[in-house]
Amino acid sequence: MKNIDNKLWDIECTPETFESLKSDERFLSLLTLARFTNAIRFCQEPAISASQSDSPAASRQITNSFLFASSVLYEGFLLVERLRKHFHNLDSFKQGFGTLLRDNKVKKLRKSFLHWMRNKFVFHFDSDVAKVALENFKLPNYKFASCIGNASGEMYFNLADEMAMNFLLQVEPEGSDDVPENRLLKLTKDITELMINFALSADRLMVEALPGMGWSAKIRDK
Repeated sequence: MKNIDNKLWDIECTPETFESLKSDERFLSLLTLARFTNAIRFCQEPAISASQSDSPAASRQITNSFLFASSVLYEGFLLVERLRKHFHNLDSFKQGFGTLLRDNKVKKLRKSFLHWMRNKFVFHFDSDVAKVALENFKLPNYKFASCIGNASGEMYFNLADEMAMNFLLQVEPEGSDDVPENRLLKLTKDITELMINFALSADRLMVEALPGMGWSAKIRDK
């Protein structure tokens, strides 16, 4: 499509085409991938909205946006492994998800940090996290919570999130002499880049696959 800047457009199909797709496993897989994409972008939005503020609540949004998006990303890879049987021959899959699934660095992130976030303190809340994290936990000062005013929505229990992030840094990478702050910055950067590459792979796969199923993009009439 050309000249779609600032224009509202849809990807749509005819009712007849849709009826034929309702039992198509390839289409149902893409629909599930689209649901994942909505979920991870929802998780990322609080960080974007809070990025211009230095309030305690903004810090809470930024940290938890990262933790929740990372946990959804862990689930996304499980989905992609199921998608492979339907789309492994498409160039968009080979160059996108196929590359990510083979990447050794990605495999390590999936087995370690993404797994821990998803299973330890986002989708589940394990009681052992606090104990392990506090075994090697040093801060200049300790604040259980911070807030502006007395509105509960502005309250940020910062010590809890600092504990969770410290849990992620308990395993020292082999050969690493970085201080924890540098390791955390690198981890955040690596996972954020992975989220971007995953989302791009999802978009490109849907762009290639949907037209063959009868879907097309149209600018919406005013």
